[in-house]
Amino acid sequence: MKEKHFFAGSNTSHGFFSYFDHILKTDEAKHIYILKGGPGVGKSTFMKKFAQEMLKKGYSAEFVHCSSDNESLDGVVIPELKISLIDGTAPHTVDPSIPGAVDEIINLGIYLDQSSLEKHRAQIMQLIKSTSRLYKSAYRYLEAAGIIWEEINSIYDQYMNQDEFNSMVNKAKEMLFQDTPQSIKKGKMRKLFSESYTSVGYVNYTPSLSSGRIIWAVVGEDTNYTSLFLNAIAEEASDKGMNTECFFRPLDPTRLQHLFIPEKNLFIMSAETSMSIHYDEVFDMHLIMDTESIKTRISEIENNLHMHDILVKNALEKLAASKKAHELLEIFYVNSMNFNGADECFNSVISKHT
Repeated sequence: MKEKHFFAGSNTSHGFFSYFDHILKTDEAKHIYILKGGPGVGKSTFMKKFAQEMLKKGYSAEFVHCSSDNESLDGVVIPELKISLIDGTAPHTVDPSIPGAVDEIINLGIYLDQSSLEKHRAQIMQLIKSTSRLYKSAYRYLEAAGIIWEEINSIYDQYMNQDEFNSMVNKAKEMLFQDTPQSIKKGKMRKLFSESYTSVGYVNYTPSLSSGRIIWAVVGEDTNYTSLFLNAIAEEASDKGMNTECFFRPLDPTRLQHLFIPEKNLFIMSAETSMSIHYDEVFDMHLIMDTESIKTRISEIENNLHMHDILVKNALEKLAASKKAHELLEIFYVNSMNFNGADECFNSVISKHT
């Protein structure tokens, strides 16, 4: 797979949640470029150009999309070269941990005409405040949606057969790891998001990440137990010395949504039904739940789902409004930017790797 697309941060019920330290860990990297500068100075364009140049040379590239605007990038990784470029500005502020030896700051802000920006100081400050207020509002709605989702899960949790769930987990472990010995060195877990709430709605990169893989599905509406299932598999894989890519839920970033085990070429995904695509194996939570009792509470579940959907819709509207404010803010910076200087900086960086 020459290209991979995912998120390292997400708009969640916990506010903005970052797994940026999992893009490319410092102890694994040969070089990490941290891009600084205001909005509109070309950080995303810089990263896109770098990735495209590397793709032309036959390398693969990982595109880390921005959860506020998925058309923009928060980072790129060239795995074969162990190089990453990362947007180091808020809300996912990144600073060098090993300056010079691994990390290097690229400050595109030095190509800004500060005198030009000073003329629009009041408007810039107003737009920054407006954007901040809209994000805070979006996060309040997502927090409320998260509480409602917990209420829905608590209903399903009551009707799960714990013994049969444990048997299901053990069956999956046996299928995957029966002939694999324990490892002295644990495998590494990389934490990311494949889906996110963004300014253009819910964006989902899961299909592209699972394409060409063996696909297992964990089917059921109870995301608590689905997450527990995936956690158990991920921990077992780690104990066997296998690396994993763990993709977390955009509403609750502490719970697993999907799991990829590269060594097995296996992608295990959460799914509400088993009808959408072909799965190589299905673990159906409905079979180990008291579904007849759940039916007596359908009205309650549907009312909660309705509230959840309204809250998420309101959050997405606030995120869309924040993008518009951000785009207005970018105009001031774009008009004050010396992009020729930024291009010279890019050429200097790319020449080191070609």
